[in-house]
Amino acid sequence: MSEPESRREPSFWDRHEFKFYQYGHVYAVIYGQVVIDYIPQRRLKRSVKVLLLLWGHLFSLLLIVVLPGYFGYHFRTLTDTRDRRLQLLLYVSFANTAIKYATVIVTYVANTVHFEAINQRCTLQRMQLEREFRDAPSEPKDPFEFLMYFKFCLINLMMMIQVIGIFAQYGEDSQKEGMVSRVRVHFAIYAFVLWNYTENMADYCYWINASVLKYYRQLNLQLGSLQEEMMGLRPGGMLLQRCCGLSDRVEELRRRCTEIHGLQRESFRMHQFQLIGLMLSTLINNLTNFYTLFHMLAKQSLDEVSVPVLVGSAYATGFYIDTYIVTLVNEHIKLELEGVALTMRRFSEPSTWEERLTREIEHFSLELLNCQPPMLCGLLHLDRRLVYLIAVTAFSYFITLVQFDLYLRKRS
Repeated sequence: MSEPESRREPSFWDRHEFKFYQYGHVYAVIYGQVVIDYIPQRRLKRSVKVLLLLWGHLFSLLLIVVLPGYFGYHFRTLTDTRDRRLQLLLYVSFANTAIKYATVIVTYVANTVHFEAINQRCTLQRMQLEREFRDAPSEPKDPFEFLMYFKFCLINLMMMIQVIGIFAQYGEDSQKEGMVSRVRVHFAIYAFVLWNYTENMADYCYWINASVLKYYRQLNLQLGSLQEEMMGLRPGGMLLQRCCGLSDRVEELRRRCTEIHGLQRESFRMHQFQLIGLMLSTLINNLTNFYTLFHMLAKQSLDEVSVPVLVGSAYATGFYIDTYIVTLVNEHIKLELEGVALTMRRFSEPSTWEERLTREIEHFSLELLNCQPPMLCGLLHLDRRLVYLIAVTAFSYFITLVQFDLYLRKRS
């Protein structure tokens, strides 16, 4: 590490990193997900841990068992309206909430089954890698901090949008009498809680993947520095000793590369069904957003469009951006892996090198062949192509909805 890097002035993230993590942990505990602890500071007392786990199970069962029965009983009340377009929009919104509900079930089961594994193979493994890369080049830390800031601001903005939508729904329905207004407000609050429940685990997975991207970039920079040292090797009395030292460093970097890939693989394995739910929710949200725009254009006046519809459109846009940056991080991980492989191919093989050094380089190159990006449920890769496919599919369904709307207008 160079002298300027060693004197890098602490950034705002460096000074307040643990506060962000504490906020995320408290936010997750409120929704019953004790397992999400980004940087464990101290061991919880057994009594406190039991109470938190009990709260998590009770809260999850309330969301999964009790409240769905209430909203299922009032399903017709939820979708009762004379506006056919708005009714179709309510059906799509209900389908979106149903996908969130299924994702909550999967998240609850995964958190219960993989409770120890999430702590040991993700949280603690990430902490170990953070210690190992403490003296690594600091350039990749800036993009990592930007990703954290962007995600933090986006999630809180989406929370505010949903809260505004709930109040707008309450204000609009307060003029109406009867059960319809109350049930719709209750359903909006329930959808908001479901989103927060699933978003906690999605944020955790995003944090793990952003860390993986940072470690791969630091590893690539360390390999580049090592390559420069190897290019400077010349025959002489100290050649054997220097080759032994370089061999140890190549072996250490190879071990770190394996640990980074293991962290990403384990994270995907334990969160793959939640990520599938995220993709389906994005599809439905895009569909809702497209139809909301059509709903506004069909009325030919923004004055006639309700505030909840506008808020829902803004939320759907934010949800798509959220999904896009999740896939963007995975896309950059794949590109960074290709960069590491390219760096390894630049290593020449002079005959003056020690046999062990050559063998370690070969082992590293072979190890990279096994570091392929994991797939969701063995079906698809989480990259930008998937987001583009979701957008195209949503637009295709939007055309179907428009045709159905034209059919309704002809009948009326």
